[in-house]
Amino acid sequence: MRLRSIVGSNRMLWIFQPQRVFLWGLLVVTLVSGCAKKKPSDSQAFIEWVSEHLIAVERLDSPLSGAELEALREAIGSARVVGVGESRHDTREQLLVKGLIVRHLIEDLGFRALILEESFAHADWLDRYVTSGEGDLRVLMNRLAGWYLWDTEEMGELVQWIRQFNKGRESAQKVRIFGMDITAPALGVQRVIDFLEVVGRGIQVDAQSLGLELQEGDFWPSTWERYAALSDERRRQLADTYKALIEVLKEQRARLVAYSSEKEYERVLLLAEIGRMGNDMFSSSNREEGGALRERGMARTTLWILDREIAGEKVIIWAHNLHVAKSTFRLPGLAEGALEPMGVRLSEELGEAYIAIGGTFGAGSYPSDRPAGEGLFEAVSEDVMDGALAKVGVPMFLIDLRRVEQNSGADRWLHRNREWIAQDSRAVLVPSAAFDLVYFVKDISRSQPTPLALQRFRSLGEQH
Repeated sequence: MRLRSIVGSNRMLWIFQPQRVFLWGLLVVTLVSGCAKKKPSDSQAFIEWVSEHLIAVERLDSPLSGAELEALREAIGSARVVGVGESRHDTREQLLVKGLIVRHLIEDLGFRALILEESFAHADWLDRYVTSGEGDLRVLMNRLAGWYLWDTEEMGELVQWIRQFNKGRESAQKVRIFGMDITAPALGVQRVIDFLEVVGRGIQVDAQSLGLELQEGDFWPSTWERYAALSDERRRQLADTYKALIEVLKEQRARLVAYSSEKEYERVLLLAEIGRMGNDMFSSSNREEGGALRERGMARTTLWILDREIAGEKVIIWAHNLHVAKSTFRLPGLAEGALEPMGVRLSEELGEAYIAIGGTFGAGSYPSDRPAGEGLFEAVSEDVMDGALAKVGVPMFLIDLRRVEQNSGADRWLHRNREWIAQDSRAVLVPSAAFDLVYFVKDISRSQPTPLALQRFRSLGEQH
């Protein structure tokens, strides 16, 4: 392009030849357009924001550094209840990150109870172990209703750490362990029967009338199958029996307390309620309805523990992401409509005193020589929560989602529905609504079942 310049005493003017004006305008438009295309997408904005605000986790075998711990302390704030989730129950690295978080919450932030995704009655064994040393931990872990989740080297190490932490401490300062699940209520209902045999004085109830044989083995998938084969009449009989049991416990409250104690009675009543809720869940017409009953049952049990067992203490809940989440989620292909987790009820009841931490990972694989066999988890798109965090490039970290700047690209990304690994499926949820914080591990491997767990897995395989 040829230009002529006219220079005056105070200025220089550029004069375009008329035939070149159109081409120059086109060049300007092209340059402006090119600059517009360089504006980062919301996914890129989110990844950049995480990179700037994350709390790095340098190692899993040592405590957080002073700066990292201070950032965690600030993130937890004055919360009384912290739900810590995981996208899969069986990933070694997620269990270890959660264990690290739990240790800091206990040791540095004064939390004094751990509520597990486990039966209330079964968790009593762990509570007695960590508070008094009673029992053989290897045996106790394998006796849990959820042994296939909990009986791992990673969980055993955490429980053993809590036991060591409690040694020499006053009872009020010891960490307690509880369970809040309703999927294995038989042990608790049997304790109700045993209680009434001693102090009931004429109150008649038996295991068969309450359907305890249906829950043999405490393995909930088998219980589902047995309930599915029941007639409608049998289901009604079970529901009526549980209703009558709870009514008589309430009617005879004064007499039963006089023969035992207020605390023992309240626990027995809870175990009966859990039995009823479990029976309702297994009797439900489909898994979606059963899942909703389970979430309500876990929330109710958790709130009871907070109110009756550890009033005023700070508490950690250990469960899957889709139990501790503070908003609804969907499971495309598995359930119709939105599902409401336990965390929604806890958030409604506790307000800002409850915060939820979600977990996820980038990629990894499982070997074929351990249950439940070979698995491959490949990297996913940056539009998916797991994929976006993987693009940050940091092996392990925590990120406080509440710190995001409103109306920014990162904020927009967090306020849209996102896929999220959920065991062997994918959940769809809004990250900013579901979780306050998220932890991420880049690479995962299979958690380590104990020798006793491996024996039970092999036994199950032989039965099938």
